[in-house]
Amino acid sequence: MNKVLLLSKVLLKNAESIWGAKKGSDWKKFLLVLALAIGIIPMILGAVVFLSAMYDGLALIGQEGALLGLGFTVASLAIFIFGILYVLSVFYYSQDVEQLLPLPLRPAHILGAKFVVALCYEYLTALVLLGPLLVTYGVKSGGGIVYYLFAVLIFLAVPIVPLVMAALLVMLFMRFTNVGKSKERFRLISGLFAICLAVGFQMFVQRQSSGGIDSLEQLQQMIASQENALLNLVTQFFPAGRLAALALQDGGTLESLGFLAAFFLVVLASLVVFLVVGNSFYFAGVMGISEAAAKRKAIGKTAFQKLVKQRSRLLSYFWKEWKILWRTPAFLLNCTLSSLLFPILALLPLLARRDSGELLARLQATLQGEQAGATSLAIAFAAIVLLGALNSTSVTAISRDGQGFFYNKTLPILPQHLLLAKVMPGIILSMVGMLVLLAEAVWLLALPGTFIFWAILCGIPGVIFINLIGIMVDLHLPKLVWSSEQEAVKQNFNPLFSLLAGLLTGGFVVVCVMYVEASLFATALGLFALFALLDAAIYRLLVVKGPKWLENIED
Repeated sequence: MNKVLLLSKVLLKNAESIWGAKKGSDWKKFLLVLALAIGIIPMILGAVVFLSAMYDGLALIGQEGALLGLGFTVASLAIFIFGILYVLSVFYYSQDVEQLLPLPLRPAHILGAKFVVALCYEYLTALVLLGPLLVTYGVKSGGGIVYYLFAVLIFLAVPIVPLVMAALLVMLFMRFTNVGKSKERFRLISGLFAICLAVGFQMFVQRQSSGGIDSLEQLQQMIASQENALLNLVTQFFPAGRLAALALQDGGTLESLGFLAAFFLVVLASLVVFLVVGNSFYFAGVMGISEAAAKRKAIGKTAFQKLVKQRSRLLSYFWKEWKILWRTPAFLLNCTLSSLLFPILALLPLLARRDSGELLARLQATLQGEQAGATSLAIAFAAIVLLGALNSTSVTAISRDGQGFFYNKTLPILPQHLLLAKVMPGIILSMVGMLVLLAEAVWLLALPGTFIFWAILCGIPGVIFINLIGIMVDLHLPKLVWSSEQEAVKQNFNPLFSLLAGLLTGGFVVVCVMYVEASLFATALGLFALFALLDAAIYRLLVVKGPKWLENIED
Protein backbone atom coordinates (compact mmCIF):
# COMPACT_ATOMS: atom_id res chain seq x y z
CA MET A 1 0.00 0.00 0.00
CA ASN A 2 2.88 2.35 0.79
CA LYS A 3 4.35 1.86 -2.68
CA VAL A 4 0.95 2.52 -4.24
CA LEU A 5 0.61 5.84 -2.40
CA LEU A 6 4.19 6.90 -3.20
CA LEU A 7 3.80 6.06 -6.88
CA SER A 8 0.43 7.83 -6.96
CA LYS A 9 2.06 10.94 -5.52
CA VAL A 10 4.78 10.87 -8.17
CA LEU A 11 2.26 10.41 -10.99
CA LEU A 12 0.11 13.27 -9.70
CA LYS A 13 3.15 15.56 -9.51
CA ASN A 14 4.07 14.66 -13.07
CA ALA A 15 0.56 15.60 -14.15
CA GLU A 16 1.37 19.22 -13.21
CA SER A 17 -1.94 19.82 -11.48
CA ILE A 18 -2.99 22.99 -9.70
CA TRP A 19 -1.49 21.92 -6.37
CA GLY A 20 1.84 21.28 -8.10
CA ALA A 21 2.26 24.85 -9.33
CA LYS A 22 5.68 26.41 -9.24
CA LYS A 23 6.95 28.76 -6.61
CA GLY A 24 6.54 32.44 -7.33
CA SER A 25 3.14 32.03 -9.01
CA ASP A 26 0.97 32.94 -6.03
CA TRP A 27 -0.85 35.64 -7.95
CA LYS A 28 -1.72 33.14 -10.67
CA LYS A 29 -3.08 30.75 -8.04
CA PHE A 30 -5.14 33.59 -6.57
CA LEU A 31 -6.58 34.54 -9.96
CA LEU A 32 -7.34 30.91 -10.69
CA VAL A 33 -9.16 30.37 -7.41
CA LEU A 34 -11.03 33.67 -7.86
CA ALA A 35 -12.14 32.70 -11.37
CA LEU A 36 -13.25 29.28 -10.15
CA ALA A 37 -15.22 30.84 -7.31
CA ILE A 38 -16.91 33.40 -9.56
CA GLY A 39 -17.80 30.74 -12.10
CA ILE A 40 -18.81 27.90 -9.77
CA ILE A 41 -20.50 29.62 -6.82
CA PRO A 42 -23.52 30.93 -8.84
CA MET A 43 -23.90 27.49 -10.40
CA ILE A 44 -23.79 25.79 -6.99
CA LEU A 45 -26.32 28.25 -5.55
CA GLY A 46 -28.65 27.60 -8.46
CA ALA A 47 -28.24 23.85 -7.95
CA VAL A 48 -29.03 24.20 -4.25
CA VAL A 49 -32.25 26.11 -4.99
CA PHE A 50 -33.28 23.53 -7.59
CA LEU A 51 -32.49 20.57 -5.34
CA SER A 52 -34.32 22.16 -2.43
CA ALA A 53 -37.44 22.59 -4.55
CA MET A 54 -37.18 18.98 -5.76
CA TYR A 55 -36.84 17.76 -2.18
CA ASP A 56 -39.97 19.65 -1.12
CA GLY A 57 -41.95 18.20 -4.00
CA LEU A 58 -40.79 14.62 -3.42
CA ALA A 59 -41.33 14.90 0.35
CA LEU A 60 -45.03 15.55 -0.27
CA ILE A 61 -45.40 12.03 -1.66
CA GLY A 62 -42.87 10.43 0.69
CA GLN A 63 -40.29 9.77 -2.04
CA GLU A 64 -37.52 12.18 -1.03
CA GLY A 65 -34.99 9.31 -1.15
CA ALA A 66 -35.37 9.35 -4.94
CA LEU A 67 -33.44 12.63 -4.98
CA LEU A 68 -30.37 10.88 -3.58
CA GLY A 69 -30.79 7.98 -5.99
CA LEU A 70 -31.10 10.31 -8.96
CA GLY A 71 -28.02 12.24 -7.87
CA PHE A 72 -25.95 9.08 -7.46
CA THR A 73 -27.12 7.80 -10.84
CA VAL A 74 -26.29 11.01 -12.70
CA ALA A 75 -22.91 11.30 -10.96
CA SER A 76 -22.09 7.65 -11.67
CA LEU A 77 -22.96 8.05 -15.34
CA ALA A 78 -20.80 11.18 -15.64
CA ILE A 79 -17.91 9.46 -13.85
CA PHE A 80 -18.25 6.42 -16.13
CA ILE A 81 -18.15 8.58 -19.26
CA PHE A 82 -15.20 10.67 -18.10
CA GLY A 83 -13.63 7.49 -16.75
CA ILE A 84 -13.29 6.06 -20.27
CA LEU A 85 -11.22 9.07 -21.30
CA TYR A 86 -9.23 9.17 -18.04
CA VAL A 87 -8.39 5.47 -18.20
CA LEU A 88 -7.19 5.82 -21.77
CA SER A 89 -5.06 8.81 -20.84
CA VAL A 90 -3.67 7.62 -17.49
CA PHE A 91 -3.37 3.87 -18.10
CA TYR A 92 -2.39 3.71 -21.77
CA TYR A 93 -1.36 6.95 -23.41
CA SER A 94 0.70 8.62 -20.69
CA GLN A 95 4.42 8.71 -21.36
CA ASP A 96 5.30 6.91 -18.12
CA VAL A 97 3.77 3.52 -18.95
CA GLU A 98 6.82 1.76 -20.37
CA GLN A 99 9.18 3.48 -17.91
CA LEU A 100 7.30 1.91 -15.00
CA LEU A 101 7.29 -1.65 -16.32
CA PRO A 102 11.03 -2.43 -15.69
CA LEU A 103 10.95 -0.97 -12.16
CA PRO A 104 10.81 -3.29 -9.10
CA LEU A 105 7.08 -2.81 -8.76
CA ARG A 106 4.37 -5.42 -8.65
CA PRO A 107 1.59 -5.20 -11.22
CA ALA A 108 -0.85 -4.39 -8.42
CA HIS A 109 1.28 -1.37 -7.43
CA ILE A 110 1.16 0.13 -10.94
CA LEU A 111 -2.53 -0.66 -11.40
CA GLY A 112 -3.39 0.73 -7.98
CA ALA A 113 -1.39 3.94 -8.45
CA LYS A 114 -2.87 4.66 -11.85
CA PHE A 115 -6.35 3.97 -10.52
CA VAL A 116 -5.74 6.44 -7.67
CA VAL A 117 -4.65 9.12 -10.19
CA ALA A 118 -7.78 8.63 -12.30
CA LEU A 119 -9.88 8.57 -9.12
CA CYS A 120 -8.48 11.93 -8.02
CA TYR A 121 -9.65 13.46 -11.28
CA GLU A 122 -13.07 11.87 -10.84
CA TYR A 123 -13.42 13.39 -7.36
CA LEU A 124 -13.55 16.81 -9.02
CA THR A 125 -16.55 15.65 -11.04
CA ALA A 126 -18.15 14.08 -7.98
CA LEU A 127 -17.60 17.25 -5.94
CA VAL A 128 -19.54 19.36 -8.43
CA LEU A 129 -22.38 16.86 -8.87
CA LEU A 130 -22.71 15.35 -5.38
CA GLY A 131 -21.49 18.10 -3.06
CA PRO A 132 -24.55 20.37 -3.35
CA LEU A 133 -26.87 17.34 -3.31
CA LEU A 134 -25.52 15.81 -0.10
CA VAL A 135 -25.43 19.13 1.76
CA THR A 136 -28.89 20.20 0.59
CA TYR A 137 -30.44 16.85 1.48
CA GLY A 138 -28.79 16.92 4.89
CA VAL A 139 -30.11 20.39 5.67
CA LYS A 140 -33.64 19.72 4.39
CA SER A 141 -33.92 16.36 6.16
CA GLY A 142 -32.37 17.61 9.40
CA GLY A 143 -29.56 15.08 9.22
CA GLY A 144 -27.21 14.92 12.18
CA ILE A 145 -23.55 14.11 12.53
CA VAL A 146 -24.14 10.48 11.57
CA TYR A 147 -25.68 11.54 8.27
CA TYR A 148 -22.72 13.77 7.36
CA LEU A 149 -20.25 11.06 8.40
CA PHE A 150 -22.05 8.58 6.15
CA ALA A 151 -22.19 11.22 3.39
CA VAL A 152 -18.41 11.75 3.45
CA LEU A 153 -17.71 8.01 3.36
CA ILE A 154 -20.17 7.45 0.53
CA PHE A 155 -18.82 10.45 -1.42
CA LEU A 156 -15.33 8.94 -1.29
CA ALA A 157 -16.60 5.54 -2.45
CA VAL A 158 -19.23 6.43 -5.08
CA PRO A 159 -16.76 7.14 -7.96
CA ILE A 160 -15.00 3.79 -7.52
CA VAL A 161 -17.62 1.48 -9.03
CA PRO A 162 -18.27 3.44 -12.27
CA LEU A 163 -14.53 4.06 -12.69
CA VAL A 164 -13.89 0.31 -12.34
CA MET A 165 -16.58 -0.33 -14.96
CA ALA A 166 -14.91 2.12 -17.34
CA ALA A 167 -11.46 0.61 -16.66
CA LEU A 168 -12.66 -2.95 -17.27
CA LEU A 169 -14.37 -1.93 -20.50
CA VAL A 170 -11.25 -0.20 -21.82
CA MET A 171 -8.81 -2.92 -20.67
CA LEU A 172 -10.82 -5.72 -22.25
CA PHE A 173 -11.18 -3.77 -25.47
CA MET A 174 -7.49 -2.89 -25.65
CA ARG A 175 -6.43 -6.46 -24.88
CA PHE A 176 -8.40 -8.15 -27.65
CA THR A 177 -8.00 -5.53 -30.37
CA ASN A 178 -4.98 -3.98 -32.00
CA VAL A 179 -6.34 -0.44 -32.09
CA GLY A 180 -3.91 0.56 -29.34
CA LYS A 181 -1.23 1.31 -31.90
CA SER A 182 -3.73 3.47 -33.78
CA LYS A 183 -4.14 5.43 -30.59
CA GLU A 184 -5.08 8.72 -32.20
CA ARG A 185 -8.00 7.16 -34.04
CA PHE A 186 -9.05 5.20 -30.95
CA ARG A 187 -9.02 8.33 -28.79
CA LEU A 188 -11.32 10.05 -31.27
CA ILE A 189 -13.72 7.10 -31.46
CA SER A 190 -13.84 6.70 -27.67
CA GLY A 191 -14.43 10.42 -27.16
CA LEU A 192 -17.27 10.50 -29.69
CA PHE A 193 -18.74 7.38 -28.06
CA ALA A 194 -18.68 9.06 -24.66
CA ILE A 195 -20.36 12.19 -26.06
CA CYS A 196 -23.07 10.14 -27.82
CA LEU A 197 -23.68 8.14 -24.64
CA ALA A 198 -24.10 11.30 -22.56
CA VAL A 199 -26.37 12.98 -25.11
CA GLY A 200 -28.45 9.83 -25.54
CA PHE A 201 -28.99 9.53 -21.80
CA GLN A 202 -29.88 13.22 -21.56
CA MET A 203 -32.44 12.94 -24.38
CA PHE A 204 -33.94 9.79 -22.84
CA VAL A 205 -34.39 11.48 -19.46
CA GLN A 206 -35.72 14.66 -21.10
CA ARG A 207 -38.27 12.76 -23.16
CA GLN A 208 -39.44 10.70 -20.22
CA SER A 209 -39.82 13.77 -18.02
CA SER A 210 -41.98 15.46 -20.66
CA GLY A 211 -44.28 12.45 -21.06
CA GLY A 212 -48.00 12.58 -21.38
CA ILE A 213 -50.81 11.89 -18.95
CA ASP A 214 -50.65 8.12 -19.41
CA SER A 215 -47.08 7.85 -18.14
CA LEU A 216 -47.93 10.20 -15.29
CA GLU A 217 -50.83 8.02 -14.19
CA GLN A 218 -48.64 4.93 -14.35
CA LEU A 219 -46.02 6.68 -12.23
CA GLN A 220 -48.65 7.64 -9.64
CA GLN A 221 -49.87 4.06 -9.42
CA MET A 222 -46.32 2.76 -8.98
CA ILE A 223 -45.61 5.28 -6.20
CA ALA A 224 -48.78 4.33 -4.37
CA SER A 225 -48.14 0.58 -4.67
CA GLN A 226 -44.59 0.30 -3.26
CA GLU A 227 -42.21 2.07 -0.92
CA ASN A 228 -39.19 3.87 -2.43
CA ALA A 229 -40.65 3.25 -5.89
CA LEU A 230 -39.01 6.32 -7.41
CA LEU A 231 -35.68 5.42 -5.82
CA ASN A 232 -35.80 1.96 -7.39
CA LEU A 233 -36.69 3.52 -10.74
CA VAL A 234 -33.91 6.10 -10.94
CA THR A 235 -31.18 3.70 -9.76
CA GLN A 236 -31.80 1.01 -12.37
CA PHE A 237 -28.65 1.95 -14.31
CA PHE A 238 -26.36 1.86 -11.23
CA PRO A 239 -27.89 -0.35 -8.49
CA ALA A 240 -25.03 0.46 -6.10
CA GLY A 241 -26.46 3.97 -5.92
CA ARG A 242 -29.63 2.53 -4.39
CA LEU A 243 -27.64 1.05 -1.49
CA ALA A 244 -25.89 4.39 -0.92
CA ALA A 245 -29.19 6.30 -1.01
CA LEU A 246 -30.87 3.89 1.42
CA ALA A 247 -27.88 4.18 3.78
CA LEU A 248 -28.29 7.97 3.87
CA GLN A 249 -32.07 8.08 3.89
CA ASP A 250 -32.32 6.90 7.50
CA GLY A 251 -28.77 7.49 8.69
CA GLY A 252 -27.90 6.08 12.09
CA THR A 253 -30.40 3.23 12.18
CA LEU A 254 -29.37 -0.41 12.20
CA GLU A 255 -30.93 -0.87 8.78
CA SER A 256 -28.92 2.03 7.32
CA LEU A 257 -25.73 0.51 8.71
CA GLY A 258 -26.60 -2.69 6.87
CA PHE A 259 -27.10 -0.81 3.60
CA LEU A 260 -23.82 1.05 4.14
CA ALA A 261 -21.98 -2.23 4.77
CA ALA A 262 -23.54 -3.75 1.63
CA PHE A 263 -22.51 -0.71 -0.41
CA PHE A 264 -18.90 -0.95 0.71
CA LEU A 265 -18.89 -4.69 0.03
CA VAL A 266 -19.90 -3.90 -3.55
CA VAL A 267 -17.12 -1.29 -3.78
CA LEU A 268 -14.56 -3.71 -2.35
CA ALA A 269 -15.69 -6.48 -4.69
CA SER A 270 -15.35 -4.14 -7.67
CA LEU A 271 -11.77 -3.28 -6.66
CA VAL A 272 -10.89 -6.97 -6.36
CA VAL A 273 -12.34 -7.63 -9.82
CA PHE A 274 -10.39 -4.65 -11.19
CA LEU A 275 -7.08 -5.95 -9.80
CA VAL A 276 -7.69 -9.50 -11.00
CA VAL A 277 -8.77 -8.52 -14.50
CA GLY A 278 -6.15 -5.77 -14.72
CA ASN A 279 -3.36 -8.16 -13.77
CA SER A 280 -4.48 -10.52 -16.54
CA PHE A 281 -5.24 -8.10 -19.35
CA TYR A 282 -3.75 -4.64 -18.71
CA PHE A 283 -0.05 -5.36 -19.23
CA ALA A 284 -0.70 -7.52 -22.29
CA GLY A 285 -2.68 -4.69 -23.82
CA VAL A 286 -0.24 -1.91 -22.93
CA MET A 287 2.87 -3.58 -24.39
CA GLY A 288 4.07 -1.68 -27.43
CA ILE A 289 1.49 1.05 -26.94
CA SER A 290 4.05 3.72 -27.78
CA GLU A 291 4.41 2.29 -31.28
CA ALA A 292 2.33 3.92 -33.97
CA ALA A 293 0.73 2.41 -37.04
CA ALA A 294 1.36 4.30 -40.24
CA LYS A 295 0.79 3.75 -43.91
CA ARG A 296 3.93 3.98 -46.02
CA LYS A 297 3.34 5.50 -49.39
CA ALA A 298 5.97 6.35 -51.95
CA ILE A 299 5.68 9.90 -53.30
CA GLY A 300 7.00 10.65 -56.75
CA LYS A 301 8.67 13.85 -57.86
CA THR A 302 5.53 15.31 -59.40
CA ALA A 303 3.40 14.54 -56.34
CA PHE A 304 6.08 15.97 -54.06
CA GLN A 305 6.16 19.22 -56.01
CA LYS A 306 2.39 19.52 -55.60
CA LEU A 307 2.72 19.05 -51.85
CA VAL A 308 5.42 21.70 -51.51
CA LYS A 309 3.98 25.17 -51.99
CA GLN A 310 5.45 28.56 -51.28
CA ARG A 311 3.37 30.50 -48.76
CA SER A 312 3.86 33.47 -46.50
CA ARG A 313 5.24 32.73 -43.04
CA LEU A 314 1.99 33.79 -41.39
CA LEU A 315 -0.10 31.55 -43.62
CA SER A 316 2.31 28.62 -43.26
CA TYR A 317 2.22 28.73 -39.47
CA PHE A 318 -1.56 29.11 -39.48
CA TRP A 319 -1.85 26.07 -41.76
CA LYS A 320 0.36 24.08 -39.39
CA GLU A 321 -1.87 24.99 -36.42
CA TRP A 322 -4.99 24.17 -38.41
CA LYS A 323 -3.76 20.71 -39.42
CA ILE A 324 -2.70 19.84 -35.86
CA LEU A 325 -6.17 20.76 -34.59
CA TRP A 326 -7.81 18.34 -37.01
CA ARG A 327 -5.25 15.54 -36.76
CA THR A 328 -4.98 15.33 -32.96
CA PRO A 329 -8.11 13.66 -31.53
CA ALA A 330 -7.89 15.40 -28.13
CA PHE A 331 -7.73 18.79 -29.86
CA LEU A 332 -10.35 17.76 -32.41
CA LEU A 333 -12.87 16.78 -29.71
CA ASN A 334 -12.25 19.65 -27.29
CA CYS A 335 -11.48 22.51 -29.68
CA THR A 336 -12.53 21.90 -33.28
CA LEU A 337 -15.73 19.89 -32.92
CA SER A 338 -16.94 21.99 -29.98
CA SER A 339 -17.83 24.77 -32.42
CA LEU A 340 -20.31 22.42 -34.07
CA LEU A 341 -21.33 20.28 -31.10
CA PHE A 342 -22.25 23.01 -28.61
CA PRO A 343 -24.97 24.61 -30.80
CA ILE A 344 -26.35 21.17 -31.62
CA LEU A 345 -26.20 19.90 -28.03
CA ALA A 346 -27.96 23.03 -26.83
CA LEU A 347 -30.78 22.27 -29.27
CA LEU A 348 -31.24 18.56 -28.53
CA PRO A 349 -32.94 18.89 -25.10
CA LEU A 350 -35.58 21.13 -26.68
CA LEU A 351 -36.21 18.80 -29.63
CA ALA A 352 -36.29 15.76 -27.32
CA ARG A 353 -39.38 17.06 -25.53
CA ARG A 354 -42.70 15.69 -26.66
CA ASP A 355 -44.15 19.21 -26.56
CA SER A 356 -41.24 20.79 -28.48
CA GLY A 357 -43.56 21.93 -31.30
CA GLU A 358 -45.71 23.98 -28.95
CA LEU A 359 -42.68 25.51 -27.22
CA LEU A 360 -41.10 26.50 -30.54
CA ALA A 361 -44.38 28.01 -31.74
CA ARG A 362 -44.68 30.17 -28.62
CA LEU A 363 -41.03 31.25 -28.84
CA GLN A 364 -41.38 32.03 -32.54
CA ALA A 365 -44.46 34.19 -31.88
CA THR A 366 -42.55 36.09 -29.19
CA LEU A 367 -39.55 36.88 -31.42
CA GLN A 368 -41.41 37.66 -34.63
CA GLY A 369 -41.81 41.16 -36.00
CA GLU A 370 -41.19 44.08 -33.70
CA GLN A 371 -40.40 41.83 -30.74
CA ALA A 372 -37.16 40.76 -32.45
CA GLY A 373 -35.63 44.09 -31.54
CA ALA A 374 -32.67 45.40 -29.62
CA THR A 375 -33.04 43.09 -26.61
CA SER A 376 -33.25 40.01 -28.81
CA LEU A 377 -30.17 41.18 -30.71
CA ALA A 378 -28.31 41.65 -27.42
CA ILE A 379 -29.28 38.13 -26.33
CA ALA A 380 -28.13 36.75 -29.69
CA PHE A 381 -24.84 38.64 -29.34
CA ALA A 382 -24.36 37.28 -25.82
CA ALA A 383 -25.02 33.73 -27.07
CA ILE A 384 -22.45 34.16 -29.86
CA VAL A 385 -19.80 35.49 -27.47
CA LEU A 386 -20.53 32.71 -24.97
CA LEU A 387 -20.26 30.12 -27.75
CA GLY A 388 -16.88 31.58 -28.69
CA ALA A 389 -15.79 31.40 -25.04
CA LEU A 390 -16.79 27.72 -24.86
CA ASN A 391 -14.46 27.03 -27.78
CA SER A 392 -11.06 26.55 -26.13
CA THR A 393 -8.99 26.78 -29.32
CA SER A 394 -7.46 30.21 -28.73
CA VAL A 395 -7.22 30.00 -24.95
CA THR A 396 -5.08 26.84 -25.25
CA ALA A 397 -3.16 27.82 -28.41
CA ILE A 398 0.18 28.10 -26.61
CA SER A 399 -0.48 25.35 -24.09
CA ARG A 400 -1.10 22.86 -26.90
CA ASP A 401 2.53 23.22 -28.03
CA GLY A 402 3.80 21.79 -24.75
CA GLN A 403 7.58 21.66 -24.52
CA GLY A 404 7.68 22.18 -28.29
CA PHE A 405 6.67 25.79 -27.71
CA PHE A 406 10.29 26.81 -27.21
CA TYR A 407 11.05 25.66 -30.75
CA ASN A 408 8.87 28.55 -31.92
CA LYS A 409 11.51 30.99 -30.71
CA THR A 410 13.91 29.63 -33.33
CA LEU A 411 11.52 30.01 -36.26
CA PRO A 412 11.98 32.88 -38.73
CA ILE A 413 8.61 34.45 -37.98
CA LEU A 414 7.74 37.68 -36.20
CA PRO A 415 6.18 37.20 -32.73
CA GLN A 416 3.17 39.27 -33.81
CA HIS A 417 2.58 36.99 -36.78
CA LEU A 418 3.01 33.91 -34.60
CA LEU A 419 0.31 35.13 -32.19
CA LEU A 420 -1.97 36.07 -35.07
CA ALA A 421 -1.52 32.64 -36.66
CA LYS A 422 -2.37 30.99 -33.34
CA VAL A 423 -5.55 32.99 -32.81
CA MET A 424 -6.87 32.69 -36.37
CA PRO A 425 -8.07 29.04 -36.09
CA GLY A 426 -10.10 29.92 -32.98
CA ILE A 427 -11.70 32.89 -34.73
CA ILE A 428 -12.60 30.80 -37.79
CA LEU A 429 -14.08 27.97 -35.71
CA SER A 430 -16.03 30.40 -33.52
CA MET A 431 -17.49 32.03 -36.62
CA VAL A 432 -18.52 28.63 -37.91
CA GLY A 433 -20.27 28.00 -34.59
CA MET A 434 -21.97 31.40 -34.87
CA LEU A 435 -23.29 30.55 -38.34
CA VAL A 436 -24.54 27.15 -37.13
CA LEU A 437 -26.33 28.80 -34.20
CA LEU A 438 -27.96 31.42 -36.44
CA ALA A 439 -28.90 28.77 -39.01
CA GLU A 440 -30.72 26.88 -36.26
CA ALA A 441 -32.51 30.10 -35.30
CA VAL A 442 -33.60 30.69 -38.90
CA TRP A 443 -34.79 27.09 -39.28
CA LEU A 444 -36.68 26.85 -36.00
CA LEU A 445 -37.80 30.40 -35.29
CA ALA A 446 -38.06 31.88 -38.81
CA LEU A 447 -36.31 35.10 -37.72
CA PRO A 448 -36.29 38.02 -40.19
CA GLY A 449 -33.37 38.32 -42.58
CA THR A 450 -32.51 41.81 -41.33
CA PHE A 451 -32.19 40.52 -37.77
CA ILE A 452 -29.81 37.75 -38.90
CA PHE A 453 -27.75 40.30 -40.85
CA TRP A 454 -27.35 42.55 -37.81
CA ALA A 455 -26.57 39.55 -35.62
CA ILE A 456 -23.74 38.49 -37.95
CA LEU A 457 -22.45 42.05 -38.18
CA CYS A 458 -22.28 42.36 -34.39
CA GLY A 459 -21.14 38.79 -33.87
CA ILE A 460 -17.94 39.06 -35.94
CA PRO A 461 -16.19 41.63 -33.69
CA GLY A 462 -17.60 39.83 -30.64
CA VAL A 463 -16.03 36.55 -31.78
CA ILE A 464 -12.70 38.27 -32.46
CA PHE A 465 -12.84 39.93 -29.03
CA ILE A 466 -13.32 36.73 -27.02
CA ASN A 467 -10.59 34.91 -28.97
CA LEU A 468 -8.13 37.77 -28.42
CA ILE A 469 -8.93 37.61 -24.72
CA GLY A 470 -8.28 33.87 -24.86
CA ILE A 471 -4.82 34.17 -26.41
CA MET A 472 -3.90 36.83 -23.84
CA VAL A 473 -4.90 34.47 -21.02
CA ASP A 474 -2.79 31.67 -22.46
CA LEU A 475 0.14 34.03 -22.91
CA HIS A 476 0.21 34.70 -19.18
CA LEU A 477 -0.84 31.25 -17.90
CA PRO A 478 0.42 28.62 -20.37
CA LYS A 479 0.32 24.94 -19.41
CA LEU A 480 3.40 23.60 -21.16
CA VAL A 481 4.10 20.53 -19.02
CA TRP A 482 1.78 17.66 -19.86
CA SER A 483 2.14 13.96 -20.64
CA SER A 484 -0.78 13.68 -23.09
CA GLU A 485 -2.67 16.04 -25.36
CA GLN A 486 -5.78 15.42 -23.25
CA GLU A 487 -4.13 17.17 -20.29
CA ALA A 488 -3.33 20.25 -22.38
CA VAL A 489 -7.01 20.97 -22.98
CA LYS A 490 -9.06 18.98 -20.45
CA GLN A 491 -6.87 19.59 -17.38
CA ASN A 492 -6.17 23.20 -18.26
CA PHE A 493 -7.98 25.86 -16.24
CA ASN A 494 -7.42 28.65 -18.79
CA PRO A 495 -10.75 28.01 -20.58
CA LEU A 496 -12.49 28.97 -17.32
CA PHE A 497 -11.05 32.48 -17.61
CA SER A 498 -12.30 32.72 -21.18
CA LEU A 499 -15.72 31.43 -20.12
CA LEU A 500 -15.85 33.97 -17.29
CA ALA A 501 -14.98 36.77 -19.74
CA GLY A 502 -17.72 35.58 -22.10
CA LEU A 503 -20.33 35.46 -19.33
CA LEU A 504 -19.43 38.92 -18.04
CA THR A 505 -19.34 40.42 -21.54
CA GLY A 506 -22.65 38.90 -22.61
CA GLY A 507 -24.38 39.81 -19.36
CA PHE A 508 -23.06 43.38 -19.50
CA VAL A 509 -24.30 43.85 -23.07
CA VAL A 510 -27.78 42.49 -22.33
CA VAL A 511 -28.20 44.64 -19.21
CA CYS A 512 -26.98 47.81 -20.96
CA VAL A 513 -29.20 47.31 -24.01
CA MET A 514 -32.25 46.69 -21.83
CA TYR A 515 -31.46 49.82 -19.83
CA VAL A 516 -30.81 52.12 -22.82
CA GLU A 517 -33.86 50.89 -24.85
CA ALA A 518 -32.35 51.85 -28.21
CA SER A 519 -33.62 50.77 -31.63
CA LEU A 520 -32.44 47.66 -33.41
CA PHE A 521 -30.38 49.69 -35.90
CA ALA A 522 -28.72 51.82 -33.21
CA THR A 523 -27.99 48.77 -31.04
CA ALA A 524 -26.40 46.92 -33.94
CA LEU A 525 -24.15 49.81 -34.94
CA GLY A 526 -23.27 50.54 -31.32
CA LEU A 527 -22.23 46.96 -30.60
CA PHE A 528 -20.26 46.72 -33.83
CA ALA A 529 -18.40 49.98 -33.21
CA LEU A 530 -17.70 49.25 -29.54
CA PHE A 531 -16.24 45.78 -30.06
CA ALA A 532 -14.40 46.76 -33.23
CA LEU A 533 -12.59 49.43 -31.18
CA LEU A 534 -11.91 46.93 -28.39
CA ASP A 535 -10.52 44.46 -30.92
CA ALA A 536 -8.23 47.10 -32.38
CA ALA A 537 -7.00 48.09 -28.91
CA ILE A 538 -6.32 44.48 -27.82
CA TYR A 539 -4.59 43.67 -31.12
CA ARG A 540 -2.41 46.75 -30.72
CA LEU A 541 -1.55 45.63 -27.20
CA LEU A 542 -0.56 42.19 -28.51
CA VAL A 543 1.63 43.75 -31.21
CA VAL A 544 3.43 45.98 -28.71
CA LYS A 545 3.59 43.74 -25.63
CA GLY A 546 3.14 40.29 -27.16
CA PRO A 547 6.81 39.73 -28.14
CA LYS A 548 7.94 40.48 -24.60
CA TRP A 549 5.27 38.21 -23.10
CA LEU A 550 6.36 35.40 -25.42
CA GLU A 551 9.98 35.88 -24.47
CA ASN A 552 9.13 35.76 -20.76
CA ILE A 553 7.50 32.34 -21.03
CA GLU A 554 9.79 29.88 -19.30
CA ASP A 555 9.74 26.13 -18.75
